[in-house]
Amino acid sequence: MRPGPRRKYRRPVISRLTIAWTAAFCVSGLIIGAALFPALVGDGAGRISLPVDGVEVMARQEPAAPARAGGLRLAAPGVDEEFPKDPETGDETETVDVLAYPDEFDVPETPPDDVMPFDPDDVVITIAGSGQRVTSVTTASATKPRARPIPDADPALLRSTPFGKIPKPANDGRLALNYYRASFDGGDGAPQVALIVSGLGLNKSITERAIDNLPPEISLAFAPYAEDLPFWTEKARNAGHEVLIELPMETYRGEPSALGAAGLLTSRTPEENLQRLDWLMSRFGGYFAATNYLGGKFAADPKSMAPVLTRLREAGVAYVDDTGAAQSIARRSGTAVAAVTRVIPPAPNDAARASVRRALDGLEASARRDGKALGKTFAHAATIDEIESWAQSLEKKGLTLAPASSALPSRYASR
Repeated sequence: MRPGPRRKYRRPVISRLTIAWTAAFCVSGLIIGAALFPALVGDGAGRISLPVDGVEVMARQEPAAPARAGGLRLAAPGVDEEFPKDPETGDETETVDVLAYPDEFDVPETPPDDVMPFDPDDVVITIAGSGQRVTSVTTASATKPRARPIPDADPALLRSTPFGKIPKPANDGRLALNYYRASFDGGDGAPQVALIVSGLGLNKSITERAIDNLPPEISLAFAPYAEDLPFWTEKARNAGHEVLIELPMETYRGEPSALGAAGLLTSRTPEENLQRLDWLMSRFGGYFAATNYLGGKFAADPKSMAPVLTRLREAGVAYVDDTGAAQSIARRSGTAVAAVTRVIPPAPNDAARASVRRALDGLEASARRDGKALGKTFAHAATIDEIESWAQSLEKKGLTLAPASSALPSRYASR
């Protein structure tokens, strides 16, 4: 029997498709692998490194600073008042200011390790293989553009004293009053209105709100007895706020001892007051000016006030006065002094916001009349809320929000 013709073998269709897909997959894998391999081993561009501890910090809420300032309370001028009673009649007598400054100097200057803020340098972008940092990833507010930070304290602008480092002119002529002021180009010729919020550092929540919520043009003054002042003032400068140091001064009302051990009093000698001034100025660095807390009586006494203003001038620091009593003394001392146009009443609750708004309206009127005006107020939550709303309305009113340093005489404007 003759064998039939041999049939030609053909692979099944499914087998050919399988081979084609397998080959394509292998080729793609080789291409992708070749592209990724340099980056994975550190030889390619665009590699991003993020330390594990940085991821952990970013994933949790930013740690808060201590919730209180050593249990201290600093009353807003003219708000928290006591009405002492006559021991015989039981009637209320003349009011006195209630201040709660401590009678000691040993206040911690740095926060504990577990409350320090997240360092943006924990997140870095590097060019793989080069080992060089390209840039840092920094956080920014979602509600306002990031302002230009105020410089950190420069060692060249500090000198040592028995109490710590205090400002001094640098060898190259730089002064703190210029170096730590906010950049400001004067606006577009519109009337300028500036504002200082004082009493910060004593209440964590209010201090955070002032730093984070208020426009960077608002200048912030810190109480000298507060804890963690280097932490808070650095945070404020990084947000673009100018900072000031408050000097507790004798007023016509209240017990002088209530101003604390560093209070500046007319009953003390100039040497004793200057010693206390050096301690006050050593509380933190990076401020362009000092300002009074109370002080109507002290500022009006030339024998007491003149040495203080002279020391500030020698330190290269400006002074902001809200008593109206230091202007003539300042002119004789040569100190750079700005006068507060209007003191804005503090608002301890929402019911008092109307009085804050009326005073801010008056500040606007002064700016329109004189070309510029400087206000000052004491920090309360309701006050900050009102200021935040007010600041957003200024541009539509044809006014420019300016830092407090803009109120200094023009001859001190150079950096």
